[in-house]
Amino acid sequence: MIKSLSLLFLNMLNIGKIRYAPGTIASLATCIFFLLLDNFIDIYVISLLALGIFFLSLIAINFVYKTFDSKDPQEIVIDEFIGQILPLLAIPIYETLYPTHKVYYCIIAFVLFRFFDILKPFPINYIDENTKGAFGIMFDDIMAGVFTIILISICLFFLGG
Repeated sequence: MIKSLSLLFLNMLNIGKIRYAPGTIASLATCIFFLLLDNFIDIYVISLLALGIFFLSLIAINFVYKTFDSKDPQEIVIDEFIGQILPLLAIPIYETLYPTHKVYYCIIAFVLFRFFDILKPFPINYIDENTKGAFGIMFDDIMAGVFTIILISICLFFLGG
């Protein structure tokens, strides 16, 4: 029972079981989830929720990791949630650099995060290949989210400045 609940959580209510592009769909679902939550909940509460999901993900991955054949199973898409939520949580920073509607920031964050997550430029590829276990599954997506924040911030700085 606990193992099946962990798997349901890690594949984001079966998004991870979608045959084509489950990571992209999970990232898109994260953007939609964020936009819905942002209308009702303060960004700090969303940040705490994301932090809680991160720690719960580490525990759940460790619990079910041995059931998968791969070191970074495609079915686990909660790492896409964590990586995608990071640039979305930085929207208040983007708004100070270049004020526009949040949907535009979400679109840009989605596209750039997927770019970094799929292509895995250095050091993301190094992290993906050399970090093992639950943290290895999560950390390459966290770095893709950090790269996204940096690139968006630099671009908006020059656009707004």
